[in-house]
Parts: sequence; C-alpha cells; structure tokens
Amino acid sequence: MLTERWVHVNHPDDEHYDKVTIEIIPRWKESELSGDEYRFSYVVKAWRKGEVLVSRSWNRLEWALMGLQYTIEIRIEEEGFDHDAFKRTQELCDQPGCSNLPTIFYKRKKAYTTQGEELVNNGYRNEYRQFCDIHKRRGDCGLDDADANYEVIPDPRIKKENV
Repeated sequence: MLTERWVHVNHPDDEHYDKVTIEIIPRWKESELSGDEYRFSYVVKAWRKGEVLVSRSWNRLEWALMGLQYTIEIRIEEEGFDHDAFKRTQELCDQPGCSNLPTIFYKRKKAYTTQGEELVNNGYRNEYRQFCDIHKRRGDCGLDDADANYEVIPDPRIKKENV
C-alpha cells in the first residue's frame, strides 16, 4: 500500500542559524626556550535552536571576525558542519530560534514568494509546518505564514498506510 507523502517546509524567515558566538579559550603554554605564557584561541560557533552546527577556531580575534562569513556559510560543504545536529533541529518548532517540540501541524494551503506572489504548481501539495503551543497562533499579516493559509492536520511524520 502507498503512504501519503508529506514535505516539511521551513518558515520563510528561517535564516539557517539563529545565534553566532565567539568564545575566548585560554591555554597555558610552557617552554624553556621562549618562556611560559597564556595563549588564546577564538572559537566561532554558529547555532540553530540550541545546537552547534559549525565551530571554527582562530588564533586572533581579528581573524575570527574576518573569517565569520566563511565559518557560517562556506563550512556547510565541509566536514566542519554537523549534519546530524541540523537534522535534530528539523524535528523542533518551525518558529525561528525556538527549540520546543512541535505540538501542532499545519498543512500549507498555498505557497507564496517573499514578495507575496502565489507560487503555482510548486511541486508538492502536502507541505506542512510544525509549531509548539507558544507559537501555534500565526497571525494574519503575512500570506505564507498566516493562520488563514494553514489547515490543522495529524502529525505527518507518523507513517500511515492507505488501506
């Protein structure tokens, strides 16, 4: 028997990361030749919903700041990106920055561009978003992410067979 196919679509304001931090990591270096001293690393971390997706260490703060764009954009294609952590964030509320578990699932009736133009034949009829109790009310300001554009559905992540 066939199962109904649902496609999860992210919130239109999802920026992939919701927090970027720079942490100073001191370490003590001992050397009979050059002397003992503290050395510092500057670790840039890009976060999503409480998960660190990318981390990169630099020797100087200036280099960390100059390499910030590289760290958060280009490293996705390298081994430094945590794809498992990203996958875990996809199971959470679709409100950008929220790390709560979803409690309500909405079928998206129509797809819109960020300019408000309706997308016809976007390829999927069963697109859904998921939200927690705090963010289940979506409002009426936008077109794509508005209460009027959603229909409540059972959890589409649970596979059901058509009989």
